[in-house]
Amino acid sequence: MGNSTLKKHKNMKNSSISLGLTAAVLLVVFGSLANAGDGDTTHAFETNAMRVPTLKTSSGCVIQGVTIHSAVAPAFLGTVVVQGGKITGVSRDGNDNFAEAHHDLLVIDGTGKHLAPGVVDTHSHLAISGGVNEGTLSITADCDISDTINPDDLGIYRALAGGVTTIQCLHGSANAIDGRSEVLKLKWGATAAELVFPDAPQGIKFALGENPKRSNGRGNSTRFPSSRRGIEAVYDRAFTRALAYGEGWKAYEQAVERGEDAMPPRRDLRLETLLGIIEGAVKVHSHSYRADEILMLMRKAEEFGFRVQTLQHVLEGYKIAAEIAEHGAGTSTFSDWWNYKIEAYDAIPQNAALLHEAGVLSTINSDSGELIRHLYHEAAKSVRYAGLNRVDALRLATLNGALQLGLGDRTGSIEVGKDADLVLLDADPLSIYSQVQWTMVDGEIEFERIDAFELYRADVTSDTKLDSESGAAPVLPTENTEGLLAFVGATVHPADGPAIANGTVVVSGSRIVAVGSGIELPAGCKTVDFKGKHIWPGMIALDTPIGLFEIGSVPATSDSSEIGGNQPDLSVTASVHPESAHIGVTRTNGITRTQTAPQGGGPIMGQSSVIDLDGMTWEELVCKDRDMLHINFPRMQNDAKDDKEPERVTEIHDLLEEAREWRRLTDAAKGNGLAPIRDRRLEALAPYALGEKRIALHADSAQTILGAIRFAKNEELDVVLYGVTEGWKVAERIAAEGLSVVVGPVLSVPRSDFDPFDSRYANAAVLVRAGVRVAIMSSDNGNPRNLPFAAGFAANWGLSKDEALRAVTLHAAEVVGLQESLGSLTAGKLADIVVTDGDLFEATTQVLGMWIDGREVSMINRQTRLYDKYRDRLHRVKGK
Repeated sequence: MGNSTLKKHKNMKNSSISLGLTAAVLLVVFGSLANAGDGDTTHAFETNAMRVPTLKTSSGCVIQGVTIHSAVAPAFLGTVVVQGGKITGVSRDGNDNFAEAHHDLLVIDGTGKHLAPGVVDTHSHLAISGGVNEGTLSITADCDISDTINPDDLGIYRALAGGVTTIQCLHGSANAIDGRSEVLKLKWGATAAELVFPDAPQGIKFALGENPKRSNGRGNSTRFPSSRRGIEAVYDRAFTRALAYGEGWKAYEQAVERGEDAMPPRRDLRLETLLGIIEGAVKVHSHSYRADEILMLMRKAEEFGFRVQTLQHVLEGYKIAAEIAEHGAGTSTFSDWWNYKIEAYDAIPQNAALLHEAGVLSTINSDSGELIRHLYHEAAKSVRYAGLNRVDALRLATLNGALQLGLGDRTGSIEVGKDADLVLLDADPLSIYSQVQWTMVDGEIEFERIDAFELYRADVTSDTKLDSESGAAPVLPTENTEGLLAFVGATVHPADGPAIANGTVVVSGSRIVAVGSGIELPAGCKTVDFKGKHIWPGMIALDTPIGLFEIGSVPATSDSSEIGGNQPDLSVTASVHPESAHIGVTRTNGITRTQTAPQGGGPIMGQSSVIDLDGMTWEELVCKDRDMLHINFPRMQNDAKDDKEPERVTEIHDLLEEAREWRRLTDAAKGNGLAPIRDRRLEALAPYALGEKRIALHADSAQTILGAIRFAKNEELDVVLYGVTEGWKVAERIAAEGLSVVVGPVLSVPRSDFDPFDSRYANAAVLVRAGVRVAIMSSDNGNPRNLPFAAGFAANWGLSKDEALRAVTLHAAEVVGLQESLGSLTAGKLADIVVTDGDLFEATTQVLGMWIDGREVSMINRQTRLYDKYRDRLHRVKGK
């Protein structure tokens, strides 16, 4: 919020919070930054007082004229009545007497708004105190997560801000059989007992694969099991003992009935729970990945006479979709996470949709304090990747989850008689541009949107000078037209100018030769009709490990970090692996170039290179070698007693000085006709130390950013700040220094309890409003393909769509010094072109085609091949 902080007091909600506490809070939030002496460091904040909703609906309400997304039918305009915490009426528009019959209730005007069922997340670790795992034994069925529910977890409030109303709170996955779960209704400010969903069926957490066999820790422990075959044995032995336990009690009860003075068996809570699983009273929700282990668990359950309720994560579920459907298990998966460990490497974003196609009750889950905040959008990705219809996509995040938890008759859809767990949004819930206005649980408003940054539906843009002549009608040569290719009929988004309806882009070889409308095409020019489609410049993903990293838990597949401290001469170039599956997967969403950069070590981590995503050797991929030096500026705490710089800052300063002195001595030696002694480290560092080349200076927290700014100024370095996730706290200071930034991650949880819930989303807009030039990166090593969604969220939280587009195209090209050849659809630039069926940033939009350097690039990748292969298998198996 910057210099408008004082104005924000008018938005604080009434609460019993004392003025003294408020002052103390502000002292904590602002105190240490003010000590930095770097100018105005006041900024937006959020306290519990501000989180109290002002809209009261406990006596009931009528929501009129709203677009209703019921999750059981296509959206329609209508009215919903809420009384006594229940939905008591749903009517389509046209029933004029419907609202009048409830004239005594609070009327909420829903004109232009959208009403959706609250999100049901079947896999969450929110609101757990004291850790999620009891890792001492392979079976801990006697543990109960309800013993550790923490109602003060701020994640509850932030989940409500994303429209989540119900979660299944689960133990971790350290055990083959873990503890019992609890289903919660999210209510901010409630007690632990008030959070518990009344009479929800009892669940229990199982786990398969790498986690319970402890493959990826600091060396495997001596705890059994340490293999998948051992996990199967755990189930065999456990349920055999449980059956024997049950037989013992049955024999005792029969003896009592016969009048015998029998001794009861020793009660065993662990075996009692396992027996409850066999008898169907306790529902199994199993962490799972590989198809073989999933099939094993289902067969083992059938052997002992029970059914797996849900397979959680189930990343290879698509491979055995028919078998899962036949068993009757539900599946709860990630939308697109993959590659973070070996058993996740075959994950595909079409998983949920293919399981749905097989007849499986399928959902999307979070397993994350950030992902839970946008599960509507995560569900929307099944439209993008697999063409799932919108109603079924919405059900992935709502009704299907309720059904999996045995609560489908009480929540998950907008139907009469169900709990009033409702979410009001200002756009379609599946749209990247929708924001939750309020979230209602059991008829009470539990979250109400706060505009801490005064950016709601803002259209913040920079004063970027746009030199595009896209609107002109260039004249093309009439001779030597062989090889000319024209894309016609689409809406063209050049990035350096306004969109062009019914536009044309003409390519010759690797270059764009004309962009505009009404272009006269010469005879012999080949045309491709994209009427009704959209054409965009290829996006540039900054600071990625593309080509250096394959599988997170397998060190042998990662070359993104180096040991040994400062390594300025290390370059990524010759380590880029052209056959990496990440290259094709990243292209999928319209990314044509990446800045492949070191991701660890340092503080001086090494040099990055810009690559295009189509080539068979690293020499073919690299388009700018050693474009930047990456320095991870040592972290400084926001609440530090003073602004003393860490010792490692002095270490960097000394090395820069040494590099400058080395250059001076080298130049002097050359001037005297002497051959200087080479020092590769100092030779590589010198041009950066002298400001001749650009440095990517990574700094996230506000105090670290201020320290990095001061350091760069004192050293006279040419820097771009990377990360700046708390840039919104010091935006004016960054702007005053004229520095550009690369923001990311956008999709992440705020660091402080006093940060506004949307501070990471609004960060880019706050910075641009202050006058900072902003590019956006995904900061997701496993999924840089999600760059367009990061830009979409920034656009939804105050940045103009045009500015968001420039942040991942033109401004990104400027950061790496390639703005003359990349970043926009402009005559003379390289032809990096992306064609879509809609808005580039929408989660539901499909990328239809791509050209890099004027070459059409296949959209087939490892994941699409797996999808096609196992979709064919599903049809073959079902055909039998």
